[in-house]
This record gives sequence, C-alpha cells and structure tokens, in this order.
Amino acid sequence: METTIKLRRLFDFSQLPIIITGAVLAAITVAIILMILYSLLKDLKKKAPKEVIEQKPVFVKPDMAKLKAEYLALLDGIEAKFNQDPTKIRPAYEGMSRVVRDFVFRATGTEVDKFALYEIYQTEFKDLASLVSEYYQPEFDKISEGDVRTHLEKSRRLVSEWN
Repeated sequence: METTIKLRRLFDFSQLPIIITGAVLAAITVAIILMILYSLLKDLKKKAPKEVIEQKPVFVKPDMAKLKAEYLALLDGIEAKFNQDPTKIRPAYEGMSRVVRDFVFRATGTEVDKFALYEIYQTEFKDLASLVSEYYQPEFDKISEGDVRTHLEKSRRLVSEWN
C-alpha cells in the first residue's frame, strides 16, 4: 500500500486580504501621526510671539509757566483743605506726593508718578526723591505727624524752580 502525502504550500491561500489589511493599518497610522503633528504645529504658531513694534508717544515739552501755575494751584488747594481741618495730616501728604510726582511726569515725560521711592532715586530727579522721602513717614506711619506747611513750601519751591 503506497501512501502519498501531498503537502500544501504555506501560503497557498490568497494574500490579498493580508495586503489590504496592512495597507489600511499603515494608512490609519500615518493619518494619526499627521493629526498629531498638525495639532503640535498649530499650537506652536499660536504661542509664537508676534513682533509688535510699540511706538512710544513722542514727548512734547509743555508750556512750563502754565504747568507750574496749574500745580501751584493744586498745592494751594491742598493747603486750603488742611487749613479747614488741621488734623488731616495724612491726606495732605498723600496729596503733595501725588501732585509733585504728577508735575515731574508732565514736565519731563518720565513716569515718576508710578515709581517707588527707590526707583525715583535711580533717576536724575534727586530733589524729587528727597522730597518724597520726607513725605513717607507722615504719609505711612500709624500716627501721622509732620509739618505740613513746611512741606507745602518745599513742594511749591520744587514746582516753581523746575527747569
């Protein structure tokens, strides 16, 4: 009795389904990778700082006579309020500080009205810095004590002698 065995080839069946499945999986993988890259690049574009050229306004020196008169009048108003109620020392010093800082800002264009005392000392306005430093104790202490009239005169002198 003779027996013959015929072995079949390993891949005797159609390879087309395997090729199609592999192509679909490859396409899906590529699509996912492209979507991830797109979202990353889109975020990078949003985060990239735009170059904004900020143009600072050109400072035009004001008419100093009018400016001095305006701020001397403001100091006169502070003195009038203080004369009505001499116990209001702190508001007088707050007003003087605000007036002289705003005057220097309008006269020079340097925003000393927003500066802390140590920042004012770093500018060329040493007279302003020393005057504002004299205001600090009566302005910020628990009990405000100070010679308001003397400091009003110093404030007037700073404004009237400004170049």
